[in-house]
Amino acid sequence: DYCSEMEVERRNLPFEIDGLVIKVDELSYREQLGNTSKSPRWAIAYKFAPDQAITTVDAITVQVGRTGALTPVAELRPVSLAGSVIARATLHNEDNVRNKDIRIGDQVVIQKAGDVIPEVDHVVFEKRSGNEVVFQMPKRCPVCDEPTFRIEGEAVTKCLNMACPAQVFRKLVHFTSRDAMNIEGLGPGVLRLLMDDQLVSNPVDIYHLDQKRAQLITLEKLGEKSVDNLLAGIEAS
Repeated sequence: DYCSEMEVERRNLPFEIDGLVIKVDELSYREQLGNTSKSPRWAIAYKFAPDQAITTVDAITVQVGRTGALTPVAELRPVSLAGSVIARATLHNEDNVRNKDIRIGDQVVIQKAGDVIPEVDHVVFEKRSGNEVVFQMPKRCPVCDEPTFRIEGEAVTKCLNMACPAQVFRKLVHFTSRDAMNIEGLGPGVLRLLMDDQLVSNPVDIYHLDQKRAQLITLEKLGEKSVDNLLAGIEAS
């Protein structure tokens, strides 16, 4: 009863919550119950159903990832949801779009998966006008214009051109990220700047940037201090 009550009351709180934690109240019982390697046996999380909102799919664009996977993305009419304004949501793959019958122009119900990642839950079919457009996965990569390919039995359509600029960029973003080489000061924005000025096209180029300090300082959005911090981050990696 309390969980149901709080699921409604959460909207009146001055902060965001995504659930409750139910605990054994008697401390001696907690000691007897103990813990697993990951969590206490005397407590359990109760997650609320995610908040939802209705908006319109204005377009479906396609992103190219570092492995060449093409991911359809719903470009949404901006709507406020769970404390943030949502304007985009991944549609994962072509099969997901087909199974949910998501079309350009549809009104859809969106939510945050795990209260974090925006996703299209379902289409509001009764609001269809008949002018909606069926999405087609491109036969050619939207970035490099090379043919795309889908292996039979798999959900993912791929660009097989390993020199595709989108793939190169995403691979470099991954290479420099916290989970990989963890290069401080070399985020996606700076990487895009360096690639646009043809200073970086592969991981090896990153480790020769110390020879191009004078050129780096002249780039828009980069000053001497930013460049020195960037070179120090590269050296530390």
